[in-house]
Amino acid sequence: METLFKDIRYGVRMLLKSPGFTIVAVLSLALGIGANTAVFSIVNSFLFAPLPVNEPGRLVSIFTLDVKNPGPLPTSHLNYIDYRDKNEAFSEMLAYTFVQVNYSGGSGESKQLFAEVVTGNYFDVLGVKATAGRTFLPDEDKTPGTHPVVVFSYASWKRDFGGDPELVGRTISLNRRDYAVVGIAPKDFTGTDLGGGPDMWVPMMMHEQIQPAMTWYNQRRGLFLAMIGRLKPGVSVEQAQSSMSALGSQLEQEYRNDNEGRNVKLIPLLTARTDPGGDGEAMLISAALMGVALIVLLIACANVTNLLLARATRRTREIAVRLAIGASRGRLIRQLMTESLVLSAIGGLAGFLVAYWSKGLLQAFVPFGGGPNDQDAGLDPRVLVFAITVAALSGVLFGLAPALQASKPDLVPTLKGEVTMVTARRGLRFNLRKALVVVQVALSLFALVTAGLFVRSLQKAQAVNPGFITENVLLMAFDLGREGYTETQGRNFHRQLVERVGSLPGVQSITIARDRPFGGGFQRSVFIEGQEPPPGGRGVLVQTNNIGLKFFDTMGIPMLKGRDFSEQDSATAPKTLIINEAMAERFWPGADPVGKRLKLFGDQDYREVVAVVRDSKYNSLTERRRPFMYIPLLQEYAGQFNLHARTVSDPKTLVAAVRESVQGIDSKLAALNIQTLSERIDNSLGGQRSQATTLGAFGVLALVLAAVGLYGVMAYSVAQRTREIGIRMALGAQRKHVLGLVLKQGATLVAAGVVVGLGAAFAATRLLASLLFGVSPVDPVAFAATSGLLLVVALLASYIPARRATKVDPLIALRYE
Repeated sequence: METLFKDIRYGVRMLLKSPGFTIVAVLSLALGIGANTAVFSIVNSFLFAPLPVNEPGRLVSIFTLDVKNPGPLPTSHLNYIDYRDKNEAFSEMLAYTFVQVNYSGGSGESKQLFAEVVTGNYFDVLGVKATAGRTFLPDEDKTPGTHPVVVFSYASWKRDFGGDPELVGRTISLNRRDYAVVGIAPKDFTGTDLGGGPDMWVPMMMHEQIQPAMTWYNQRRGLFLAMIGRLKPGVSVEQAQSSMSALGSQLEQEYRNDNEGRNVKLIPLLTARTDPGGDGEAMLISAALMGVALIVLLIACANVTNLLLARATRRTREIAVRLAIGASRGRLIRQLMTESLVLSAIGGLAGFLVAYWSKGLLQAFVPFGGGPNDQDAGLDPRVLVFAITVAALSGVLFGLAPALQASKPDLVPTLKGEVTMVTARRGLRFNLRKALVVVQVALSLFALVTAGLFVRSLQKAQAVNPGFITENVLLMAFDLGREGYTETQGRNFHRQLVERVGSLPGVQSITIARDRPFGGGFQRSVFIEGQEPPPGGRGVLVQTNNIGLKFFDTMGIPMLKGRDFSEQDSATAPKTLIINEAMAERFWPGADPVGKRLKLFGDQDYREVVAVVRDSKYNSLTERRRPFMYIPLLQEYAGQFNLHARTVSDPKTLVAAVRESVQGIDSKLAALNIQTLSERIDNSLGGQRSQATTLGAFGVLALVLAAVGLYGVMAYSVAQRTREIGIRMALGAQRKHVLGLVLKQGATLVAAGVVVGLGAAFAATRLLASLLFGVSPVDPVAFAATSGLLLVVALLASYIPARRATKVDPLIALRYE
């Protein structure tokens, strides 16, 4: 141990004697280790951090499978009750759904918070205890509407109530109804879903008050509840799947109209959190981020290896003397490796600080999360262990080859001062340095190509025509049901809001609709008059939106044939609807759909198609073309709706005036989710933008480190060849010939790296195809542009040493050595 401490002290002294070398090496390592630690901290927080519940390995997510709809789906409330009461595999089951509520604070105006409506056994099944107060009692979820109680999340308690220790026991107003706060959840518990959790939890028996417009609790077809079960002791997931499949088949036979083609799919909760759809997208994004960060680290290690090889040249005499007086080669290797590990430890500490500084910025660009209380990507002990491990492995990686080579000098010539490095070994060392540069160039090109593909994918998505005019439209959301409005009161509010806002100066056109663009929407089963229904009598699901008058004019959606909705399409008039081109082609190919009729699930009478409008994008810019229906709000009321106001100029300038108009109708009603349509479209690309930005930043960092490495090798080569260059110039070589000689050497290394990098990228980027939109994983533009950028930067890095070589004085060079 004493020898180890001596080696460490000596290593520190040697690093302090070469401050330039130490600073460059530490900075390279800090960037490489810091990038990996920051990315791992985020991936760890969202994908690998332990779920703070009791025995998470026994918890299983329970999904619905439907032969007509892809992917695992939620479950209906009535099916949940049957699964809970009739299953033999689970000791307990819970269910929950995610909703928005209006909280009325001291100012009187409501603001929107997020809640989970949960079964009363939610916390008990998970084994979560309140950090203050208590969780729900069994009696609080037995009878509808009798126990208005709420448990707040720790984050909401701190953010919305300032951590008030007296909050438990206090009464607050949610949806204009009093609720008693009975507890505060633990700080580390943010629900069971990936990326964040709600502000509060409310018992499911309060759903009529918390979700006043939600009618699916008594409909077996309505799939909206997430379910989790705790396995009985000794029961495996496979056994539970077999048992639940049999129960699902039984329910399908008992309720054929609602459950035909449906069954049950079990996925362990820890798996379902990260990959519920089984497509592996979150893991693929994580792998891409970690892979590019690893490339940055490998390039940094290659830089440090080259620095150590150059440093070993200057220490050849020192090492020869040590060998001559009796030191073993193994002892010297241990000393040199200790110096490398000391260097990696310093770089690791600096990298940990870089990760701490950058994790918040990086988290904003990583496409995980999305909940109201996103988990913090903290630098926990697991991340610390990761950073230490990466630093140690880096020290071995960049230190071993220089240590092995530096410990084998030719003693006699070195001690005589005839050479600084064994002639027979010089070529080997120099070849290793060149090989490292080739690897650096190849890795940086791979990172750049990956980033280039995501940038191209983002550009393709941004160029998509959404099918409506996005400029100068203000969006505001309202939820009248939560505020206790009846349908009559709500329709009156609709009318007053449109009249008041429509009369404001600067408002060009105004409409209302249940859903805003890219806000999702209900899908309803369609049955076409005169056409045979699908097998089982179940219709085809088509997405819908309930819209007010002048919707298409306000949004700028062209009407291809037929008429728009009018005041005549009232609740007492024959039902009508408007469809898009894709729906016309799907159900009436080659025929005029105007005047055709259909029923939606639950309809007694047919609805007539009165118009066809051009296709739009309804959920995202990257979605495929899909059938879509518009239903008049005058015929189907929606208490939760969005105002769409097209303005003459910047819509944000009218926010205050619109708020004032709303307050003139109801002083306590809050306008929610205020944004422009342009912002809405821009935000919809947040995932693609974050991927392109993060990978692009790492790609640029890899390029810079590779350029620094190439510059170092070329500068070292020029220094080693000073005598040769002097002789060439003394014999008549012109400066341009010397410049070309050095640039040719650099270009050869770069070309080799480009070939290797392009081959690796061509083979590996195919794995990213599912994450790209409108771009081939071997997109020639991305490959060519990134290769060109790399060549320009690399040649610039070679040009500086080459230019220095042309300024060698032949007389001085001939006296060199």
